Amino acid sequence: MKLLSLFLLAFCLSVMASAQGSLQFNKAVLLEAHQSDCASCWTVPAGKVWKVTSMSTNSSNLASIHVNGYTLGFLSRSTTQSESRWVIEFPLWLPAAATMGYTNLGSNRNITFFALEFNVVP
Repeated sequence: MKLLSLFLLAFCLSVMASAQGSLQFNKAVLLEAHQSDCASCWTVPAGKVWKVTSMSTNSSNLASIHVNGYTLGFLSRSTTQSESRWVIEFPLWLPAAATMGYTNLGSNRNITFFALEFNVVP
């Protein structure tokens, strides 16, 4: 009986230790920038998670989007150079302390990311 009780206690403690909490909606976030390069413009605050749902820009440069220093998306041009499109899949889920930014947007260009911020509730 003691062995079973110890096993159940150990099991319950391990389940509780591996739980990551639940998400509670906090607010909508606009991440805006107006400069050519900013590889890590934004950092997800402690105790938060961002769900980046989309983005908008007036740039047609061969720009890149970065998360924690890795390129996750870029602006691609067709072989005729007349049409461009972003190659990135949304949503992006970013944990606390993650950084996000971009490079090579071009001068006098703007970029906006649209995100939802969640509180991590234990």
